Amino acid sequence: MSLFNKCSQWESLNIPFALVTIISSSGTVSRREGRMAVSKAGECAGTIGGGAQEAEAKALALSAIQNGKNMTKRIKVRDKGEIEVMIDIPVKDRSLVILGAGHVGRALYDVFYSLKWYVTVIDPRKELITDDAFPCAERIVADYKTGLEIATLDDNTALISTVPEINKDILPFALDSRVFYIGLLSSKKRVWSNDERVYSPMGIDLGEETPEEIALSSASEVLARFNHRSLRSHSEWRRRLVIVRGAGDLATGTIIRLHNAGYDCIALEIPNPTVIRRTVSFADVVYEGTKVVEGVECRLAKDTDEALDILKTGSVPLLVDPKGEAIETLKPGIVVDAIIAKRNLGTRVGMAPFVVALGPGFTAGMDADVVIETMRGHKLGRLIYEGRAMENTGTPGLIGGKGKERVIHSSQSGVFKGAKEIGDIVEEGDVVAYVGDEPQRTTISGRLRGLLHDGLTVPEHFKIADVDPRGEETDHTTVSDKARALGGAVLEAIDNALSGKRY
Repeated sequence: MSLFNKCSQWESLNIPFALVTIISSSGTVSRREGRMAVSKAGECAGTIGGGAQEAEAKALALSAIQNGKNMTKRIKVRDKGEIEVMIDIPVKDRSLVILGAGHVGRALYDVFYSLKWYVTVIDPRKELITDDAFPCAERIVADYKTGLEIATLDDNTALISTVPEINKDILPFALDSRVFYIGLLSSKKRVWSNDERVYSPMGIDLGEETPEEIALSSASEVLARFNHRSLRSHSEWRRRLVIVRGAGDLATGTIIRLHNAGYDCIALEIPNPTVIRRTVSFADVVYEGTKVVEGVECRLAKDTDEALDILKTGSVPLLVDPKGEAIETLKPGIVVDAIIAKRNLGTRVGMAPFVVALGPGFTAGMDADVVIETMRGHKLGRLIYEGRAMENTGTPGLIGGKGKERVIHSSQSGVFKGAKEIGDIVEEGDVVAYVGDEPQRTTISGRLRGLLHDGLTVPEHFKIADVDPRGEETDHTTVSDKARALGGAVLEAIDNALSGKRY
């Protein structure tokens, strides 16, 4: 059978395969042009020259099928030549195993086959598994447990049982497999596992009744799980998209809280952030390109398109955007001003359907829909729907009995250069940094938990470092209690708004 006939056959059956094409060559090679197709099972059609080069190309094709990604690779041909191959995946590795060939099983086959999934149907009733009912499926006539032992159950396989009476028996076997999704046709009272792969009853709530509606409901859930997506509608996604102005330590604590609660967050920063608690501030991404705080990764994005791509990976994108131009471009449902600048730097009601602002300088109802109290004490994290937050006193809160002594300010203007590292234990009088040639000393002992980024030009009396007097007890690698409190307050405000509640 010719290469293209074979590819057509595999495609008609939704069998995953890759097409390997020589796109360039150099030196001595057996062929300068050629194509080869490789199925998931390792069957080949066509050739690109045979020998070791073809074996390597086959291995690359099988890897591409497994990973679901096209690629271009260079392959050495003996010691004298080289070919470059393009590997394309016309039919991706996605498969469904259906238990039960009844009405729902047939509807599931129709939907998934049309979506280019390879389908296997298992049922002991031979009269139901016919060519007419399942023309392009792999059909296994056997009891369900035996059929599952025969079927391929890998990382790219979803398993759906349409036979409620056998669910309890087959579930342990299914859980021992590598399938990414286990859907059970059942009532809401029948749940036997807390495993995150188990969906019982399966499908999203469409008010479905007919087999075709059940199949559509289930297919939507399987696709969302396979593609690592939530089950929210696209319009609901935009309502829950949060742009956070600022990425200092308090903003980062807020972003992490929202991210962990299922919100998509994009952070905005200035070109040269002057945050000092850099180990727990996503603002440091401007300098380093990427940062992980408490298991949440933030990555620098060059534009809004790249920011949206980063969101799809489960990370938090950060844009250098001091004016908030991305807000107009992306039109998020929520804007949070967490700059903590002691005054409003341009946030206003109407920038998004719901606007939250942290700290002094904002009036609820004018600058933001809700203002969050940031002053330490009894009212920290309070939601303000009328009025303003307390004014900043300019005096740091007490930690270990120390207030203003904790913060080190520059003694002159000049270029900053750190002499210690964040996390170092320092003693009173130690030099922690230089501004120009002038040493900057700490007046207390403790752990250095904040330090400005090297190379920044600072004015006189600028905050450059922070020493925690608790010393070894200090955790400089996780967000502070204050950041957690503010993040919780922002999450409460947003949830109230989206649910129609307000306190």
